[in-house]
Amino acid sequence: MFSVYCRSNDYLQIVSPDRKVAVNFCLNKKGEPMYRVSYLNHEILAPSRMGLDLSDAFLTKGLKLTGEERTTFKEKWNPVWGQYAEIVNHYNELTLSLENKANRKLQIIFRVFNDGIGFRYMLPGNGEAVVIDENSEFNMPTDNEVYWSAACFENDESLYQVCKLSKVTEALCRKSATPGYARFSPCKTGFNTPLTMKTPDGIYLSIHEAALWNYPGMSLELNPKELTMKSLLASKSKEKALVNLPFSTPWRTICIGNRAGALIESSLILNLNEPCKLTDVSWIKPMKYDGIWWAMHVKESTWELERSNIHGANTENVKRYIDFAAQNGLGGVLVEGWNKGWDGWKNFRYTEPYPDFDMKELSQYAASKGVQIMGHHETGGDVQNYINQMDSAYAYYQQNGIHSFKTGYVGFINKHFHYDQWMVNHYNETVTKAAKYKLMVNIHEPIKPTGLCRTYPNLMSGEGMRGQEYNAWSDGNPPTQSALLPFIRNLAGPMDYTPGIFDTQLKNSPNRPENGGVHSTLANQLALYVVFYSPIQMAADLPGNYEGNEAFQFIRDVPVDWADTRVLEAEPGEYVMIARRDKKSNNWFVGAITNEQERNMTVDFSFLPEGEEYNLTIYRDKPGTSWQNNPTRYEIEKRVVSHSNKITIDIVPGGGFALSIMK
Repeated sequence: MFSVYCRSNDYLQIVSPDRKVAVNFCLNKKGEPMYRVSYLNHEILAPSRMGLDLSDAFLTKGLKLTGEERTTFKEKWNPVWGQYAEIVNHYNELTLSLENKANRKLQIIFRVFNDGIGFRYMLPGNGEAVVIDENSEFNMPTDNEVYWSAACFENDESLYQVCKLSKVTEALCRKSATPGYARFSPCKTGFNTPLTMKTPDGIYLSIHEAALWNYPGMSLELNPKELTMKSLLASKSKEKALVNLPFSTPWRTICIGNRAGALIESSLILNLNEPCKLTDVSWIKPMKYDGIWWAMHVKESTWELERSNIHGANTENVKRYIDFAAQNGLGGVLVEGWNKGWDGWKNFRYTEPYPDFDMKELSQYAASKGVQIMGHHETGGDVQNYINQMDSAYAYYQQNGIHSFKTGYVGFINKHFHYDQWMVNHYNETVTKAAKYKLMVNIHEPIKPTGLCRTYPNLMSGEGMRGQEYNAWSDGNPPTQSALLPFIRNLAGPMDYTPGIFDTQLKNSPNRPENGGVHSTLANQLALYVVFYSPIQMAADLPGNYEGNEAFQFIRDVPVDWADTRVLEAEPGEYVMIARRDKKSNNWFVGAITNEQERNMTVDFSFLPEGEEYNLTIYRDKPGTSWQNNPTRYEIEKRVVSHSNKITIDIVPGGGFALSIMK
C-alpha cells in the first residue's frame, strides 16, 4: 500500500476532470519523490519512484517540497489532419517544486486527463546540465497481461509478444527482437514503448512518452519477479543528455481505459504536445500514393543501377506508375533508388539522379496528370553525409515541385544509437527544416512517434514496426501481429505500414523467395486502410495486380483524413473493428480484422445519424478461405442501411472485411 512508503496524510492528490483518474504524490522518509495512479478506484500503478540524476546532483532522494501550484485547462483544437476534426484538451495540472540540501531545484509536473496522465521533469536555472540517469518507475500492483516488443535502442521492427509480466524472459525478448539487433538490447528483460497492458480487472493501459525533443528515447527495464519497470535512456555514453537550462524532459504518459478501443480513440499523446507552429499549412495534404517500392522487394526491379538491368527508378517505368495514380485518384508516386549512391551503399548524393531518371521531365509529367512525385532519401546510416546535404536536397525537391519525401536510416550509425539524443535531434531537424521548404516527411527506421505531428503537421507518418516488406522476403508477419499493431505501435502515432497487397501469395512475382507471402486475405488488406491509421496510405501492390479487380474500388474510395473515429469492437492480438467518418463528407468506412482464429463480428450502425439511409458496400472473404487457403477470393455485397440496422459478418482466419457507407 501507498502508506508503506508515505504516511497517509503526507500525500498530495490530483484527479482528472471526470474524477475517474487519480494521481497521489509524496516524498517518503528518504526524501524520494513517489507517485501512484488509480482509475475508477482500482490501483493501476503501485507506488513508484521518480527523479533525475545529473552529473553534479542527484535529484532522486534527499529532496524537500518547497511549493505546489494547481491549474485547470480546457480547449478545443482542430488538427490539420488526424483521427478527428476536433479534439478536446482538458486536464488538471499539479506543479511541484522540490530542492535538495544543496539547493538544486527540480520541478515535477503532472497533467491528469480523463483518459490518462502525463508527467515530466523541469530543471530551472541557467547554463547547462548533464543527465546521467532518469529514475522514472512504473510498478505494477498486479500481474498484467502485456503486449510488447523487446527493449532495443536501434530498432522497433520486432515480433510482438503476449504474456503475463511475470512470464517475460530473456529468451522471449530475444525472440521478439529483429534478427541481428538482439545484441543491442540494453537489458535482459524489458520493452520499447508503447507498452500496452490489461489488468485482471479488465482495465487497459499503455505507457509511452510525448513531446520528445533534445532528449534520448525511453525504453523500460523490467524486473519480472517484482513487476517493476524503470526508464532506460538510449545512449552509448554514461552521459545520456546534455541540455541547456531551463529544460523540460518529454512527458511520460500512461493512457487508461475500461475497454481496449479507448486506447485507440485517445488523443492524450497529441494533447501533451505544443500547438502547431506553422502559419501556412495549405501545402500539407494527406493522400494515397503508389510507387515502385513493392516491385523491388519482390525482386522485379532493383534500387541499384550498375548491378542490374532492371533498375526500377527509370523514367519510363515511373511514368507508368504516374499514369496509374492519375487514373485511380492517387495523389502521389513514391520513387526510391532514383539518386546516385545505391551502388555500393555509400556516399548517397541527393541532388544527382541516375542517368536513366529525368527528374525535371517526371515532375512536369506528374504535375500535368494532377499527381506529385514523392521523393526518397536513404542515408545508409551515414547520417552526417545527409546532414551535410539537407539544405541542397530540400531545395532541389522544392525546385522540382516535390512536396513530400520519405527518409531511410538502414544501417548502424557511427558513435550513436538510432534513438539517442543526437539522433532524436536529427530526426526532428529533418521535420523542422523540411517545413521551411514546404515538404512533408515520412520517416523510416525512425525514433517512435511522440505526437510531434501536432506541432509540425508536415511530419506525416513513419515506420517503426515490422512493415509489409517482411512479407516479401522473410517468414512474414503472422495475423496476430496485425491484430496487435493498433494497440502498440499505432498508439504512438501514424504508421506507414504500406497495405493493399492483392497478390498475397506472390504468384505474379516469380522471383519471390520460397518462404514469402502475405499472411492475410485480400479483404484483410482492404480493412487495414481503416484499422491502421496514417494520413498517407500506399496502394502498395504492383499496378497489374489491381487492374480489373473490383475490390480496388475500396482503395479508390477510402479517405485518409477523418472527422470521427469509433472503435466498435476490439481485443489486442485477437480482433479489432473501427469505424471512421470522412472529413470531407458524411461517408463512413469500417475495417475489421482477426488473428488466426475465425469469428463473426456484428456491425451496429447506430453511429449513423437517425433518419438517414446510406448505401453500404461490403467487401469480405468468401466462405472457406483463409490466409493460407485461397486468400484472394472475396465477394462484394450491396444493400441500404440506417441507424437502426445491425449486420453480422463471418471472418475467416487471417481475414477481415471492409465497408464503405456512402450517403
